[in-house]
Amino acid sequence: MGKRILVAEDNKFTAIQYAKLLESKDHLVEIASDGDECIQKYSKCIAENSNENKFDVLILDHSMPKRSGADIAADILSLNPDQKIILASAYALSTEKNYSKLKNKISFLQKPFHLSKILELI
Repeated sequence: MGKRILVAEDNKFTAIQYAKLLESKDHLVEIASDGDECIQKYSKCIAENSNENKFDVLILDHSMPKRSGADIAADILSLNPDQKIILASAYALSTEKNYSKLKNKISFLQKPFHLSKILELI
Protein backbone atom coordinates (compact mmCIF):
# COMPACT_ATOMS: atom_id res chain seq x y z
CA MET A 1 0.00 0.00 0.00
CA GLY A 2 1.23 3.46 -0.85
CA LYS A 3 1.44 6.51 1.37
CA ARG A 4 -1.23 9.08 2.09
CA ILE A 5 0.01 12.42 0.80
CA LEU A 6 -1.37 15.93 1.16
CA VAL A 7 -0.29 18.30 -1.62
CA ALA A 8 -0.74 22.05 -1.10
CA GLU A 9 -0.25 23.74 -4.47
CA ASP A 10 -2.14 26.73 -5.88
CA ASN A 11 -1.18 26.00 -9.50
CA LYS A 12 -3.81 23.50 -10.68
CA PHE A 13 -1.64 22.10 -13.48
CA THR A 14 1.25 21.45 -11.11
CA ALA A 15 -1.03 19.88 -8.49
CA ILE A 16 -2.49 17.54 -11.12
CA GLN A 17 1.00 16.54 -12.28
CA TYR A 18 2.03 15.72 -8.71
CA ALA A 19 -1.17 13.71 -8.17
CA LYS A 20 -0.82 11.75 -11.43
CA LEU A 21 2.76 10.80 -10.65
CA LEU A 22 2.07 9.85 -7.03
CA GLU A 23 -1.13 7.96 -7.79
CA SER A 24 0.68 6.00 -10.52
CA LYS A 25 2.88 4.65 -7.69
CA ASP A 26 -0.20 3.67 -5.61
CA HIS A 27 -0.11 6.65 -3.25
CA LEU A 28 -3.35 8.25 -2.07
CA VAL A 29 -3.29 11.98 -2.78
CA GLU A 30 -5.37 14.88 -1.47
CA ILE A 31 -4.91 18.36 -2.87
CA ALA A 32 -5.31 21.71 -1.12
CA SER A 33 -5.32 24.81 -3.30
CA ASP A 34 -4.00 27.22 -0.66
CA GLY A 35 -2.44 27.35 2.77
CA ASP A 36 -5.67 27.71 4.73
CA GLU A 37 -7.23 24.69 3.02
CA CYS A 38 -4.08 22.69 3.75
CA ILE A 39 -4.25 23.50 7.46
CA GLN A 40 -7.97 22.65 7.51
CA LYS A 41 -7.40 19.24 5.89
CA TYR A 42 -4.47 18.50 8.17
CA SER A 43 -6.36 19.58 11.32
CA LYS A 44 -9.35 17.44 10.34
CA CYS A 45 -7.02 14.47 9.92
CA ILE A 46 -5.51 15.05 13.39
CA ALA A 47 -9.00 15.45 14.92
CA GLU A 48 -10.07 12.08 13.52
CA ASN A 49 -7.21 10.63 15.57
CA SER A 50 -6.92 7.52 13.43
CA ASN A 51 -3.53 6.24 12.32
CA GLU A 52 -4.94 4.98 9.04
CA ASN A 53 -6.14 8.48 8.14
CA LYS A 54 -2.92 10.34 8.96
CA PHE A 55 -0.85 11.90 6.22
CA ASP A 56 2.51 10.22 5.73
CA VAL A 57 3.95 13.13 3.74
CA LEU A 58 3.03 16.74 2.97
CA ILE A 59 4.23 18.44 -0.20
CA LEU A 60 3.92 22.20 0.15
CA ASP A 61 4.42 24.90 -2.45
CA HIS A 62 6.25 27.79 -0.84
CA SER A 63 4.44 30.60 -2.62
CA MET A 64 0.66 30.27 -2.20
CA PRO A 65 -2.25 32.57 -1.50
CA LYS A 66 -3.15 33.26 2.13
CA ARG A 67 -0.11 31.54 3.74
CA SER A 68 3.34 30.50 2.60
CA GLY A 69 4.42 26.87 2.60
CA ALA A 70 7.07 27.69 5.20
CA ASP A 71 4.44 29.16 7.54
CA ILE A 72 2.26 26.10 7.07
CA ALA A 73 5.22 23.79 7.72
CA ALA A 74 6.05 25.63 10.94
CA ASP A 75 2.45 25.34 12.16
CA ILE A 76 2.17 21.67 11.26
CA LEU A 77 5.48 20.83 12.91
CA SER A 78 4.22 22.50 16.09
CA LEU A 79 1.28 20.06 16.02
CA ASN A 80 3.34 17.05 14.95
CA PRO A 81 7.14 17.44 15.14
CA ASP A 82 7.61 14.12 13.32
CA GLN A 83 5.54 14.99 10.24
CA LYS A 84 7.46 14.47 7.00
CA ILE A 85 7.28 17.64 4.89
CA ILE A 86 8.67 18.52 1.47
CA LEU A 87 8.74 22.24 0.64
CA ALA A 88 8.98 23.15 -3.05
CA SER A 89 10.11 26.64 -4.00
CA ALA A 90 11.30 28.58 -7.01
CA TYR A 91 12.79 31.16 -4.64
CA ALA A 92 15.78 31.18 -2.35
CA LEU A 93 14.52 30.47 1.14
CA SER A 94 17.43 31.92 3.11
CA THR A 95 15.48 35.12 3.74
CA GLU A 96 12.28 33.31 4.76
CA LYS A 97 11.45 34.09 8.40
CA ASN A 98 10.87 30.42 9.26
CA TYR A 99 13.88 29.12 7.32
CA SER A 100 16.28 28.75 10.24
CA LYS A 101 13.90 26.69 12.34
CA LEU A 102 12.77 24.56 9.37
CA LYS A 103 15.98 23.78 7.53
CA ASN A 104 16.84 20.69 9.61
CA LYS A 105 13.27 19.41 9.89
CA ILE A 106 11.98 19.33 6.32
CA SER A 107 13.18 18.52 2.81
CA PHE A 108 13.53 21.31 0.26
CA LEU A 109 13.03 21.02 -3.48
CA GLN A 110 14.29 23.87 -5.64
CA LYS A 111 11.97 24.48 -8.62
CA PRO A 112 12.21 23.55 -11.38
CA PHE A 113 12.87 19.89 -10.63
CA HIS A 114 12.17 16.58 -12.31
CA LEU A 115 9.01 15.04 -10.88
CA SER A 116 10.86 11.83 -10.06
CA LYS A 117 12.72 13.81 -7.37
CA ILE A 118 9.50 13.83 -5.32
CA LEU A 119 9.45 10.04 -5.41
CA GLU A 120 12.98 9.94 -4.05
CA LEU A 121 12.03 12.18 -1.11
CA ILE A 122 8.79 10.53 -0.06
